[in-house]
Amino acid sequence: MVPAASSRVRPPWGHRLFLPVLLALVLTGLATVSASSTLGKPFPSLLLDAYHFYSLVELPSWEGPQPLPHVSHRLVAVNGQALSGRAPLSSPLALYALTADTASDSVARLEFVDPRGQTSPPVLARVSRLGAKEFLFFFVTYALAAWLVLWFGGMVFTLGGLPAARRAYAFWSVMTFLLLLSFYDYHTNAWLAPFFSLAAVGIPISALWLAYAFPRPLAWKTVALRRGLLALTGLGAATALGLIVARFTGWNIQPIRSAIDQSMAPSFVILAGAILLRMRRSTGPARTELTAASWGLLTTPLLIGLVHVLSLAIGRDVRHLVLPLAVLLFPLSIGYAMVRNNILESQAVLAPRMSWVPFTLGALLLSVLGTALAYLATRNVHTVPTLLALLGLALFLLFLGLARHLQARWFFPTSRTFRGTIEDLRDRLAALRDLPSIRSAVEDVAVKALPTLQARVVEPGALAGLSHLPSDAQARLTQGESLWTAQNPREQHLLLPMRSLGELRAVLLVAPKRGAALYTQEDIHLLETLATLGALALHNAEVVQELESIRRLEVGAAHREKQLTLSALSEELCHEMVYPLNFLEDLLRRSASGQALDEEDLSFAREEVDRMKRMLDSLRRLQLPTPRLAPLPLLGHIQRALLLVREPIHEKKLSVTIDVPPELTVTAEGGSLVQLLSNLLRNAAQASPDTGAMGIRLHTSAAGQLLLDVWDTGPGVSAQVASVLFTSRRISTKPEGYGIGLTVVQRIAYTFRWDISFLREAERTAFRLTLPPPP
Repeated sequence: MVPAASSRVRPPWGHRLFLPVLLALVLTGLATVSASSTLGKPFPSLLLDAYHFYSLVELPSWEGPQPLPHVSHRLVAVNGQALSGRAPLSSPLALYALTADTASDSVARLEFVDPRGQTSPPVLARVSRLGAKEFLFFFVTYALAAWLVLWFGGMVFTLGGLPAARRAYAFWSVMTFLLLLSFYDYHTNAWLAPFFSLAAVGIPISALWLAYAFPRPLAWKTVALRRGLLALTGLGAATALGLIVARFTGWNIQPIRSAIDQSMAPSFVILAGAILLRMRRSTGPARTELTAASWGLLTTPLLIGLVHVLSLAIGRDVRHLVLPLAVLLFPLSIGYAMVRNNILESQAVLAPRMSWVPFTLGALLLSVLGTALAYLATRNVHTVPTLLALLGLALFLLFLGLARHLQARWFFPTSRTFRGTIEDLRDRLAALRDLPSIRSAVEDVAVKALPTLQARVVEPGALAGLSHLPSDAQARLTQGESLWTAQNPREQHLLLPMRSLGELRAVLLVAPKRGAALYTQEDIHLLETLATLGALALHNAEVVQELESIRRLEVGAAHREKQLTLSALSEELCHEMVYPLNFLEDLLRRSASGQALDEEDLSFAREEVDRMKRMLDSLRRLQLPTPRLAPLPLLGHIQRALLLVREPIHEKKLSVTIDVPPELTVTAEGGSLVQLLSNLLRNAAQASPDTGAMGIRLHTSAAGQLLLDVWDTGPGVSAQVASVLFTSRRISTKPEGYGIGLTVVQRIAYTFRWDISFLREAERTAFRLTLPPPP
């Protein structure tokens, strides 16, 4: 699959093909050594096969023999010297050397016999030498074509999904490879003659296997046809063995050769007829697949027929000159149908590296042919080998560049449109903020880019409703792995996770490409990029929606906070104004009774009036003023706080003890400090019994901290109330109390950076303030 999709790509030369490829390389090495050893060797301007039969193979530049022998004629004498009819027979190259050694005026007199054993008229052949043109045409060109055929066979065998078809095609590819690779050696040294004989028998049999199995086995009398082909294959193996033995015994193989030659054309006619019959009976996609695959099969015999007509017109057989190109049409058509229509139900994802071998070999083959043609065209003038080499290099680079262009255009079009597609989606997503529009944009771009029949963005929660999913699909997609549905390769859907910040936002579900074409790695990379961009856009849209929700919540919270602030501030101010109002009321009552008011009382009254003004100003601004902390004498502010609560102290006749050094200063703000102390003192006065005691005591802890206790001799509070004194608002033990005082004390202590706690010890209840050390 791809990161599961990418695991879909099975390497074309896997471990299963290691030994066959190694053997092919060894055979190519032997064929190369054999062909190289023939350069400069004499030959009578005609070629013989390994069994001394005349071969139709020739080049237009040769001065052919007169009269021309028949393909069924066998060489029996050279310049009057009879050849042995028993083993071991000499190789064709040894016979060519004999014609040169005994020739007169560079002309050899050759005697042939026909299949009935009758001697034909002597043939006069001019002795020439094997050179570059023979080497290029009959070895290099054929060897390159052989490797192209073998490579296609290996790809089909490795990547194809239909076992019968891929085995039959691999069989045909191997036989064709052996024939083309050993072609030149078969007419010279004959080192690889057994492989040529095996291929000559195997090619028509492999064509019949293809007729039966490609792209699927025939439904008509399948068992009988298969058994018949197996029997024919066994007969072919025995025939090939007989040809190999005859190579060393001198047996007359003319009947066998004739049967093999006569079976070649009918086998391919049967193959073409089977394909045409399938096309006639098929409809829809199956017919399209067969049409794409059959053009090479139908074009090959047509091309060979046209070349045959040309040969009759010019009096020379040139079919072997086009054979390397004609034989490639069939694998090319199969490969095209496999890539564009997935005719063999492959599960592969194409990678550009898969086409490097065929395109490079194809460019090399065409450049060799171009160089050879240039050599033939200039053979009557002095040709500089360096110029021919440069010409061959230039042609190779030209054809390779053209091949790469065609590769990108035909098989990897996504690589050419990758950047434009990404920019298109990026521009569209930049203007979108809602989730449905983002999903629609990703789907539209994916359909247009591949092209595919359909693309959908699926929510993670909707995956359970999809069919043909692997059992672990949800987990694999969450981990960022792409995967395929468990369907026929031509119906499989691709699922790509759309992840952002490690979270699965959605899944991009892509249908098969149009025509069931194979996906390429560029397709997968493009879809992965589209999925990533879509995931980021979905994430951003979700974030924007969350921010908008948060903004609305913040607006509502701010409104509620203002209401709460107004309520809390009103409660606190109402609570705190009681102290100055009571003090002023006491002054007015004393004045009305004729008591003289001293200057200290009046000064303190003016200060309390100013503090009430500040409280009202805080209420208008809905916030308490920021305290301005400064060193202040603690004892003086304690005395001012006692003035504010002297009424309950006098009513209960309480004794008040102040144990604070007069020189002690604390960092605080004057009005807030009086407010804190007056609340604690008022609570102490209200909690103390009549004629009880209360007071303020300063002492030092074992850790050296200053501790200020505001204590009383009251009964204290219950354990339940004590546990929530500093965690709940509106805590009061008095029926008429509001429970605001302690909240005010906590707030002011926090601004002073003081700690407050509650304790009960030695029949006393105390609120303890832990003060920082004095400055």
